[in-house]
This record gives sequence, structure tokens and C-alpha cells, in this order.
Amino acid sequence: MRISACIHTRPAALILALTLLGPALSGCGLELRPAPETTAAASPTAPMAATAAPMANATAVAAAQPTQPLTPAQHAQIVARRLSVLVNDTDPASPEWARLRADLVQNSSAPAYSGGLSLPGDLRLAISRVAAFNPPQLRERWQRHQQALDNAATLYAEHPPVDTDALKGAKVLRRLGPALYLVRLPGGDTAFFSTPLSARRLKVGKSLSGIPVVERPRSQADKASGDLVDELADSARTFVAIPKQEARRIKDEHAPVLARLKELEAERDRFKRSIDDDLASLDALARDVNAVICPRLLGLGGGFGSYGAGAPHARLVRKVKRLSHTYSPRQYYRYTLPVTGQMQLDATLSAYIAERKREVQDLLRAVGVGQGHFRANVDLVAFKSFTASPGLLSVRFEASRDTGGAHPNQSFASFVFDVENQRVLGLADLFKDLPAALSLLSELAARRMELVLDGHVLPEGVEPKAENFAVFVIDGQDLVFSFAPYQMASYADGPQTLRVPLCHPRLLPLLSPRLVQLLGARPGQ
Repeated sequence: MRISACIHTRPAALILALTLLGPALSGCGLELRPAPETTAAASPTAPMAATAAPMANATAVAAAQPTQPLTPAQHAQIVARRLSVLVNDTDPASPEWARLRADLVQNSSAPAYSGGLSLPGDLRLAISRVAAFNPPQLRERWQRHQQALDNAATLYAEHPPVDTDALKGAKVLRRLGPALYLVRLPGGDTAFFSTPLSARRLKVGKSLSGIPVVERPRSQADKASGDLVDELADSARTFVAIPKQEARRIKDEHAPVLARLKELEAERDRFKRSIDDDLASLDALARDVNAVICPRLLGLGGGFGSYGAGAPHARLVRKVKRLSHTYSPRQYYRYTLPVTGQMQLDATLSAYIAERKREVQDLLRAVGVGQGHFRANVDLVAFKSFTASPGLLSVRFEASRDTGGAHPNQSFASFVFDVENQRVLGLADLFKDLPAALSLLSELAARRMELVLDGHVLPEGVEPKAENFAVFVIDGQDLVFSFAPYQMASYADGPQTLRVPLCHPRLLPLLSPRLVQLLGARPGQ
């Protein structure tokens, strides 16, 4: 009995079921045959470098069919490569993603070697995970999120709110005339406050409460008359007391506008949460599938180097030193330092912490210890360690420094160690062709930021330059890049992360022999 004649016309759900039931059907005399294809054949022994082509060519590699019987291991490798192209190098919102998925589900059950075919269980589960995945429409969600922002901005501009409680908590600094005062606002700025002549005189030092006010519009710059825009913008604000009945009328008039603004804010937050959930689902799919395919594509056995195996950090980081000193309540440092017991590794890590300490002391010499409330000088450094094999240790320092500005500055520093040779590995040590690797990383970073930041990325932050990708660690079988605020986007968007599996179809052929050796990998086997 043959059912292969129409398998390519069946829905994806039936195809998935046939994929999982392949071994059982074979035992009953049923044979599954792939749909005929016109793509060029790929030799089962073709090198992994075939996947190094750009994305358009990578999809052709994924679709290629063997022309001769394969062993089960060879067929598993081909399926793993196709999964890698689909999950790691294809936009999930594109038609290409849907086409590749359909081809993968359909052709994974092809009789690639004589006597029938049975994919390993973990690969069958990975295929079922992909088949059941519903790719999110992040572009549509971002558009609706932006529309909510635009609607709120338009409404705000047309109906600017009036804060009749703006002087609540303000303090009278000086009486300037019969009905004019200089006050300090709760935020620290000063302003003028005008009261009716019949109003009671306010005492210097009095905190204001229960006095409704409106702010007098500031003069608009007239460039033709030589007005300086910056000077007018910095001029003192003036508030005028109004009757309580007037304050109630203003609040009632603006109530519908405020209610609509709150609705738009809730709508924006709802879309942002859905975007975060969609990103988490994409990352979970990549994590689950790469956990299956990366060990195969890298040629790793089980144990220490296995993806997601929870590498034993304790073997490489023996203890943690905590270093701190307090100069004043707002001037101190708190550092954590890993200790490996390897002399050159520990010297490198200690040198980074020592440099931070010197910078703190230099700043204190400039501002003085305990000089004023706003002379903050706080430096905090923590670390995380990552392992990929007994010969690879990565340490990422996460630092925050507050010098009394609008917000603390966040930064990262990382060290990837070749433990055997006790040396630091840079990007040039990881890749045979650094320019090609940087070009790929730049492309992947831009693609990731399109999803995470709606494409609102600083273009210079993703340029294919080594300094843009200088902070990285090797976590299991992933390269993880960290980007501090202001590199990729604004401070409000926070730090960003790019996680690239080493088995990425276009990255794998670029790995250096030394990195492959340190991983204990045998790509293509």
C-alpha cells in the first residue's frame, strides 16, 4: 500500500501526524515517499560550509534533497540543518518561513535510506514544536502600539492639561510685592506666584496647600525681533491664583480628555505586553530547537559541553571576593570579583576592578568627600560567569555608576578565557574571517532590534565594527552580546542583548579551529 502520491497535498497537521507515525507505518508495510521536487540535489556528504551562503541561498540548501540513500545519522544532520535555517536565519513573519516549515514537515519523513526511515525522537519533537508554532505578527502589533502613542500625543496637543494643584507643596521664598511671591516648586525649580490684592499675605517659609492656580503662558520667541529661544524657555514660570469654582470647572472640562488619555495609555501598555510575550515565545522556540540541533551540528556529545546542560561554574570559579568602601552616605563602591585560582585569569579580572576603584578615587579628589548632597559618587559592579566547556570561561561585569546626574550610567565589560593557555579571547580568535562574521552579526543585530525596538535603533550601534560587538560571552553553545544604553537606543530603552547560536547556518562555517577545539566540537559529524 502506498500513500505517498498525495502526501504533499495534505494539511500540515496530517503531515505532522504521518511524520511521527512513520516508524509504525513502515513496520506495517506502509511506505512514505516525499513529494517530487525540482531543486538541485545536495550530496549527503557536502560540507557544512554550504550553509554559509546568504539567507536566500541558505533556504535553497535547506530544501535540497538527497539523490541516494542516506544513513539515519546523515538524514538527521540534514533535518537539523534545515531546522537551523528556519529557526535561526528566517524572519518568522515572512512567507519564506511558512514555506520552509511546510517543506521541513513534509520532507522529514522521506525514505532517505533503504529499509525505511526513523528520525530520532528529539528531532521529531523539535519538528512538532515548529509545526505547532504560530508565528507572531510583531510588525502589526508595533504599528498599533505606535498608533496609540500618536493618538495620545495629538489629543494632548489639542487639549493640554491644566494642573490646578501645581503649587501644592511649594514653599514661599520671598515676598516681591503686595501680591507677588517667589516660591520654590516641589521639584526644586523657582517660580513667581501672583495672588489677588485682597488675598491674605503669605509668610516666608510657608508651604502652600489648597490654593488652586493656573500657569500664565510664557512669551513666544519672535526671531524677527531677535528673541533668543533658549532664554525664553529658561525664563521663570508664573502661576496665578484662581477661585475654587474656576478650578472645578477646569477639571470637569478636562475630565473626558484625561479619561481618554488613560485609555490610550492602557492600550499602549497592552500592546507592549503582547509584544514582550511574542518575543518570549520566539526566544523559547529558538532555545528549544537549538537545544536539539546544536549538539548535532557542532558534533558535540553529551556532558559538559552540551547545550543547556547547566555547565558547572564551580569548576572554574572557586570563590567570590566582595570589595567595598564607604566614603560618605552617597559616596561608596561595592564590587564582586570572581576568583578562579588561575594566576593570569585572576590578574586580568582583578585589573578591571582595580581600574574602577582608581576612577572612583580620582573623581572623589575632584568633588571632595562628603561635599554637598548632590555630590554622589556611587560605583556598583556585579558579575555573571558562563561556561561552554572545561576550557572556556566567560565573565561579564555589569556596572552602574552614579555621579549625581539625571540617572546612573550602566556599562558592561566581558572576558572570554582560554583556560588552558590562560589568555583572553577576542572576536578575532573566534572566527576565521572576522569581517564576514562582523557583517553577519551586524545583520542579525539589526534584525533583532527591529523586533525589540520597532526598528528605532541608532544605526551606528549596529555597524559591522569590532567595537560594537566587543562585549560578549560564550554561554553553552550561544554567543551572547551585551549593548549598554545609548549604543543601540535611548537610555529609556535600556540595555539590549543579542543571542546567536554557534550552530547558526552562516556562522558555523566561520568558527575558528581553536574555538572548535575548545568546544570539543566536530562540526558535520
